[in-house]
Amino acid sequence: MQVIRSPKVYDVCVIGSGAAGGTAAKVLTEGGLEVVMLEAGPMLDPAKDYKEHAWPYELAHRGAGIAGFYYSQPYLSEFTAPNAFFTIKGEPYTNAPDTKFMWLRSRIVGGRTNHWARIALRFAEVDFKGRSADGVGDDWPITYQDLSPYYDKVESFIGVFGSKENIPSAPDGIFLPPPKPRCTELIVKRACDNLKILCVPSRLAIITKSVNGRPPCHYCAQCDRGCKTASNFSSSQVMIPPAMATGRLTLITNAMAREALVDKNGKAKKMRVSLIPLEV
Repeated sequence: MQVIRSPKVYDVCVIGSGAAGGTAAKVLTEGGLEVVMLEAGPMLDPAKDYKEHAWPYELAHRGAGIAGFYYSQPYLSEFTAPNAFFTIKGEPYTNAPDTKFMWLRSRIVGGRTNHWARIALRFAEVDFKGRSADGVGDDWPITYQDLSPYYDKVESFIGVFGSKENIPSAPDGIFLPPPKPRCTELIVKRACDNLKILCVPSRLAIITKSVNGRPPCHYCAQCDRGCKTASNFSSSQVMIPPAMATGRLTLITNAMAREALVDKNGKAKKMRVSLIPLEV
């Protein structure tokens, strides 16, 4: 175990480089702050690490992989974007005894945004009022109207396709045009219409038109393998690069944040960080 000792003082320390961490780094650095980001995993090179266009014969195990997608095993498909695991040695994560809940984690720049299905739905008004609506939990101290402008900003920047449907439980957003439906989807849509079941296009963080220099999706349908063209959203390709371009982001990889040391006012002053290689 090694400990990083840095003489430089940063304005902000961001722990993790996924959806929240990457967005925070982009906003803060573009706002003029010096930011250090701690990522427990290694750097990501989409050109080398993503396999969306690879053929089975190009891979060591012909694409069969070296483990399964099971609760007791790491997820190590040769095709999938790298570093998605249900169990990680040394991970400070536990669950209640006799429970089978498992949490997919990804120690790599961009985190689980390299793997998610890009489903990008907004919370509805009722989602902020759990106690009032269902008698369970607590109402949020903020409303949908408070967050709506920020949904607008995020969707405009990362690109989300969809259609405006005026559905109370799934608020409309800033949408790119959805892809044209395939034959099977037209059949499903026709059947749903006959049964009066609502059937609308998905809302996914995949661009169908060029956004901020990113080319539109070319419909290879291999999103879980990553996207070398960055046509689907990942923090590693959409949030981290502009933050790095400011010159105000220092990214430290293979750095597990262990403890935040605070002053008498509760303000974080130092981070205790261990350099620990990824182990499975």
